[in-house]
Amino acid sequence: MSSSCSRAFGAWLAGCGAATAVIAAIGQTWLMFASRGDVARLLYGIVVLLIPSAVVFIITCLLTAIPAAIVIWLSEEFEIRSAGFFAGAGAAIGALSITVLLRSPVVWTSGVVGLFVVAGFIAGLTYWFVAQELEANEHSP
Repeated sequence: MSSSCSRAFGAWLAGCGAATAVIAAIGQTWLMFASRGDVARLLYGIVVLLIPSAVVFIITCLLTAIPAAIVIWLSEEFEIRSAGFFAGAGAAIGALSITVLLRSPVVWTSGVVGLFVVAGFIAGLTYWFVAQELEANEHSP
Protein backbone atom coordinates (compact mmCIF):
# COMPACT_ATOMS: atom_id res chain seq x y z
CA MET A 1 0.00 0.00 0.00
CA SER A 2 2.82 2.41 0.89
CA SER A 3 4.57 1.98 -2.44
CA SER A 4 1.36 2.53 -4.40
CA CYS A 5 0.68 5.73 -2.42
CA SER A 6 4.16 7.09 -3.04
CA ARG A 7 3.91 6.06 -6.69
CA ALA A 8 0.56 7.84 -7.03
CA PHE A 9 1.87 10.94 -5.25
CA GLY A 10 4.96 11.15 -7.45
CA ALA A 11 2.94 10.64 -10.61
CA TRP A 12 0.39 13.26 -9.48
CA LEU A 13 3.18 15.79 -8.88
CA ALA A 14 4.54 15.02 -12.36
CA GLY A 15 1.05 15.59 -13.77
CA CYS A 16 0.82 18.94 -11.95
CA GLY A 17 4.19 19.86 -13.44
CA ALA A 18 3.02 18.90 -16.92
CA ALA A 19 -0.15 20.98 -16.57
CA THR A 20 1.94 23.92 -15.36
CA ALA A 21 4.24 23.54 -18.37
CA VAL A 22 1.30 23.64 -20.77
CA ILE A 23 -0.12 26.77 -19.15
CA ALA A 24 3.30 28.44 -18.90
CA ALA A 25 3.98 27.63 -22.55
CA ILE A 26 1.34 30.19 -23.53
CA GLY A 27 3.26 32.92 -21.71
CA GLN A 28 6.57 31.71 -23.10
CA THR A 29 5.21 31.69 -26.64
CA TRP A 30 3.85 35.21 -26.27
CA LEU A 31 7.20 36.28 -24.83
CA MET A 32 9.08 34.73 -27.73
CA PHE A 33 7.09 36.76 -30.23
CA ALA A 34 7.24 39.93 -28.11
CA SER A 35 11.05 39.76 -27.81
CA ARG A 36 11.39 40.16 -31.61
CA GLY A 37 14.70 38.30 -31.71
CA ASP A 38 16.30 40.14 -28.77
CA VAL A 39 17.88 37.25 -26.85
CA ALA A 40 18.61 39.30 -23.73
CA ARG A 41 14.98 40.43 -23.56
CA LEU A 42 13.81 36.85 -24.07
CA LEU A 43 16.06 35.51 -21.29
CA TYR A 44 14.93 38.28 -18.94
CA GLY A 45 11.31 37.40 -19.66
CA ILE A 46 11.93 33.72 -19.02
CA VAL A 47 13.43 34.52 -15.62
CA VAL A 48 10.53 36.84 -14.79
CA LEU A 49 8.01 34.09 -15.68
CA LEU A 50 9.57 31.61 -13.25
CA ILE A 51 7.69 33.04 -10.25
CA PRO A 52 4.27 33.02 -11.94
CA SER A 53 4.98 29.46 -13.13
CA ALA A 54 5.72 28.40 -9.54
CA VAL A 55 2.44 30.02 -8.43
CA VAL A 56 0.57 28.16 -11.20
CA PHE A 57 2.15 24.90 -10.02
CA ILE A 58 1.07 25.49 -6.42
CA ILE A 59 -2.48 26.46 -7.42
CA THR A 60 -2.66 23.44 -9.72
CA CYS A 61 -1.64 21.16 -6.86
CA LEU A 62 -4.18 22.73 -4.51
CA LEU A 63 -7.08 22.62 -6.99
CA THR A 64 -6.45 19.09 -8.24
CA ALA A 65 -5.53 17.25 -5.04
CA ILE A 66 -8.99 16.01 -4.08
CA PRO A 67 -10.35 15.30 -7.59
CA ALA A 68 -7.11 13.52 -8.53
CA ALA A 69 -7.22 11.46 -5.34
CA ILE A 70 -10.75 10.36 -6.22
CA VAL A 71 -9.70 9.40 -9.76
CA ILE A 72 -6.66 7.52 -8.45
CA TRP A 73 -8.79 5.71 -5.88
CA LEU A 74 -11.33 4.75 -8.57
CA SER A 75 -8.56 3.48 -10.83
CA GLU A 76 -7.15 1.35 -8.01
CA GLU A 77 -10.56 0.11 -6.89
CA PHE A 78 -11.65 -0.96 -10.39
CA GLU A 79 -8.13 -1.78 -11.65
CA ILE A 80 -8.29 0.77 -14.45
CA ARG A 81 -4.93 1.18 -16.18
CA SER A 82 -6.06 2.93 -19.37
CA ALA A 83 -4.26 6.02 -20.64
CA GLY A 84 -7.59 7.23 -22.03
CA PHE A 85 -9.19 7.05 -18.59
CA PHE A 86 -6.49 9.21 -17.02
CA ALA A 87 -6.37 11.64 -19.95
CA GLY A 88 -10.14 12.08 -19.87
CA ALA A 89 -10.19 12.43 -16.10
CA GLY A 90 -7.37 14.97 -16.31
CA ALA A 91 -9.26 16.97 -18.94
CA ALA A 92 -12.38 16.96 -16.74
CA ILE A 93 -10.35 18.03 -13.70
CA GLY A 94 -8.80 20.83 -15.78
CA ALA A 95 -12.23 22.12 -16.78
CA LEU A 96 -13.49 21.79 -13.21
CA SER A 97 -10.44 23.60 -11.79
CA ILE A 98 -10.70 26.69 -13.98
CA THR A 99 -14.46 26.80 -13.41
CA VAL A 100 -13.91 26.79 -9.64
CA LEU A 101 -11.03 29.27 -9.87
CA LEU A 102 -12.80 31.78 -12.11
CA ARG A 103 -16.53 31.70 -11.46
CA SER A 104 -17.66 33.41 -14.64
CA PRO A 105 -19.48 32.18 -17.74
CA VAL A 106 -16.93 34.13 -19.79
CA VAL A 107 -14.39 31.42 -18.97
CA TRP A 108 -16.40 29.00 -21.10
CA THR A 109 -16.85 31.37 -24.05
CA SER A 110 -13.33 32.83 -24.09
CA GLY A 111 -11.48 29.60 -24.76
CA VAL A 112 -9.68 29.59 -21.42
CA VAL A 113 -11.39 26.34 -20.51
CA GLY A 114 -9.90 24.78 -23.64
CA LEU A 115 -6.39 25.59 -22.41
CA PHE A 116 -7.12 23.98 -19.04
CA VAL A 117 -8.73 20.95 -20.67
CA VAL A 118 -5.58 20.45 -22.76
CA ALA A 119 -3.39 20.99 -19.68
CA GLY A 120 -5.46 18.44 -17.75
CA PHE A 121 -5.36 15.98 -20.65
CA ILE A 122 -1.56 16.20 -20.76
CA ALA A 123 -1.41 15.97 -16.96
CA GLY A 124 -3.53 12.81 -17.02
CA LEU A 125 -1.32 11.21 -19.64
CA THR A 126 1.75 12.22 -17.66
CA TYR A 127 0.27 10.67 -14.53
CA TRP A 128 -0.45 7.45 -16.39
CA PHE A 129 3.02 7.28 -17.93
CA VAL A 130 4.91 8.06 -14.70
CA ALA A 131 2.78 5.68 -12.63
CA GLN A 132 3.38 2.89 -15.15
CA GLU A 133 7.12 3.56 -15.17
CA LEU A 134 7.36 3.66 -11.38
CA GLU A 135 5.39 0.43 -11.08
CA ALA A 136 7.61 -1.26 -13.67
CA ASN A 137 10.72 -0.11 -11.79
CA GLU A 138 9.36 -1.57 -8.56
CA HIS A 139 8.89 -4.98 -10.17
CA SER A 140 12.17 -5.11 -12.06
CA PRO A 141 15.06 -7.07 -10.51
